[in-house]
Amino acid sequence: MADRYTKTETGRAEIRARVHALTRTARNLLLIIDPSRDGANWVSMVQGASAADLQTLVDAGLVAQLGGPSVVPSVPPSEPSTAPAPATAPGALEASSLSYSDLYDLLPSLAKQHLGLMKGYRFVLAIEKADGLVGLQSVARDLLTEIERAKGAAVARSARRALLLP
Repeated sequence: MADRYTKTETGRAEIRARVHALTRTARNLLLIIDPSRDGANWVSMVQGASAADLQTLVDAGLVAQLGGPSVVPSVPPSEPSTAPAPATAPGALEASSLSYSDLYDLLPSLAKQHLGLMKGYRFVLAIEKADGLVGLQSVARDLLTEIERAKGAAVARSARRALLLP
């Protein structure tokens, strides 16, 4: 369980459609799992979850093992720009070169990293409900606004760079 896992397309569809008869702990694990932590860490975060719940998700094809280090890009320190674009600038996210799946994988990690598990979980639910790339971009704008409010402009700029935004 030291490997990292990510949701598959089937797993994303399961969150919306609830086709599989998953236990509550397995479904909660499916909701929060992303490549930012290893499987054992995610299992320990869901009360009552076990390695068997994670294996159930893998066997059903709802999550896939990645292995290796986190896929969340590290953001090197850099000089802040003299006039950064506001985190919620209209059209700002459309300038990003990230695809739907890139945003889908990156946003939960950013939310949990900068806002903590509980506030991050709220954004994970919003990400799961988002409809297409435009919906994810809207969630990302909200996330950047919340990060700026909670952690300040410098941290929000760091999150913007992780999203490959100017």
